[in-house]
Amino acid sequence: MYISTLEGQYVEVNNSLVRILGYKSKKELLKVNTKDLYFNREDRPDFNNRNRTFGTCLKKKDCSKIYVEISSGVIYRNGRPEHYEGIVRDKTEYKKYEEKIKYLSFHDALTGLYNWAYFDEQVKRLRKTRRLPLTIIMGDVDSLKYVNDTFGHRRGNSLIRNIADILRDNFRSTDVISRIGGDEFCIILPDTTKDVAENIIKRINRKCAAESSEKIPVSISFGISEKKNADVEIGKVLEDAERSMYRDKNTGKLYRR
Repeated sequence: MYISTLEGQYVEVNNSLVRILGYKSKKELLKVNTKDLYFNREDRPDFNNRNRTFGTCLKKKDCSKIYVEISSGVIYRNGRPEHYEGIVRDKTEYKKYEEKIKYLSFHDALTGLYNWAYFDEQVKRLRKTRRLPLTIIMGDVDSLKYVNDTFGHRRGNSLIRNIADILRDNFRSTDVISRIGGDEFCIILPDTTKDVAENIIKRINRKCAAESSEKIPVSISFGISEKKNADVEIGKVLEDAERSMYRDKNTGKLYRR
């Protein structure tokens, strides 16, 4: 709990506020103006927005970030506003939990890549995009069933993580890399032609070959489709990429050379 002047200078604080803000004593915290505690000063509500509860980020004494909920009000004396009183609640752990749930809702737990839900949202968005060219790559791990049946699912999961790391290392941060099934991946590459995508795949295949062993082959079949025309449905681009992937899997690895 706290009391501050209308200008933001602390007048009184309790020990709980001292503790959550990382100060040694009340005396030390009372020297601080609340304006200096906000990570973004514009988040500090003005006089007309005081009688409410709001969330914000404050700086602890060591300048680390703390998420808080503040219930603040104006106290009047003889009809004139005199000071602010409020309660500060530490919401850092709740915020971390909230962010973790949000992360897990759009990320694959095994690989850390985007999951089907996020990929599906991006596909919906791309139905309206006119930002072209756009290339989609579909990938299917060649040897996952063999590895699972021979060495167990733990080694199979290790193979999937290995391939996910290779994909992550070879695409841009602006590309959307998703694991959309057990052994299937899909990559959306904005502002990218099919020729550029083919070169990326060849580089990935060389990396896979370098990491393969007699026991655990590291191999993934790919298919590519490019959207050049805004009138072409994104669904057709996905279908073409999938068909291309199965041709790659069944007819001699088109992109291995």
